[in-house]
Amino acid sequence: MTDTKTVLVVEDEPAVALALTDTLTKEGFTVLSATDGQDGLTQALDNHPDIVVTDLKMPVMTGLEMIEKLRADEWGKNVTVLILSNLSDLETLQSAMEKGAFHYMVKGDSSMADIVSAIKKHLRV
Repeated sequence: MTDTKTVLVVEDEPAVALALTDTLTKEGFTVLSATDGQDGLTQALDNHPDIVVTDLKMPVMTGLEMIEKLRADEWGKNVTVLILSNLSDLETLQSAMEKGAFHYMVKGDSSMADIVSAIKKHLRV
């Protein structure tokens, strides 16, 4: 990539966070990380990443709460948010999309290649 894009990974499972960070770094992205929604919100508002990849069920603040607070910010109302969660029920999916998620992926159904592809698609790289 010629224009390096920044991805914020908000994930409380260390193994998943490490796998995402390593894979995205190898793909040429600058990667920021946070382990809960509150830290993710702070990182997003301070660093203005090009895309936020977040889990939903996390300590301190959930991914949905984080998205809601992001959307209340002038910059945050337009940032691309991709949800990567183990939750796959229709109600959760609808709630996430209503709160402003651009894309929803289920961890167990998505390979690293699928996740990278979705990120690249949304960033048009």
